[in-house]
Amino acid sequence: MIVRNWMQNDPLTIPSDMLASEAKRVLIDNNLNSLLVVDNGQLRGLVTRHNMMRMGHYVTRTQNPDEVSFFINRLRVRDIMVRNPATVNADDTMEHCLDYGKKLRVAQFPVIENGVVVGIISATEIFQLAAHLCRSLEAGTLGKAPRRQVSVQASQ
Repeated sequence: MIVRNWMQNDPLTIPSDMLASEAKRVLIDNNLNSLLVVDNGQLRGLVTRHNMMRMGHYVTRTQNPDEVSFFINRLRVRDIMVRNPATVNADDTMEHCLDYGKKLRVAQFPVIENGVVVGIISATEIFQLAAHLCRSLEAGTLGKAPRRQVSVQASQ
């Protein structure tokens, strides 16, 4: 199983100069967990829902109108994004992707092919893979060789 077959194709991307408050709206409106930050066709970073919620929580806890104003009107994606995120290749195996995610403790990877972002793989796609494997196990088709017909003759 390779990443290409399980990734989300043509992911939504945003520029690094977008306001963080607008990126948060894009995440929420599209029910996404992350957005890829791309400038001039090059992957620059990753913004996650978790990062945005943590930032929003910090701003609301301060209860300082200036900080709220800064967050809404001046803070840019480039200021809060994860720079140079770990990536996987479209032709990598899902096993490699899972091991790499476990090692780095991350839940999503931009998928790269020939230096260009072609997709994203996240926990959502991993759950789809797990569901597929569970169905295969229940059907008895996973990891089993085809059964051979064996004829047994009765002894006299």
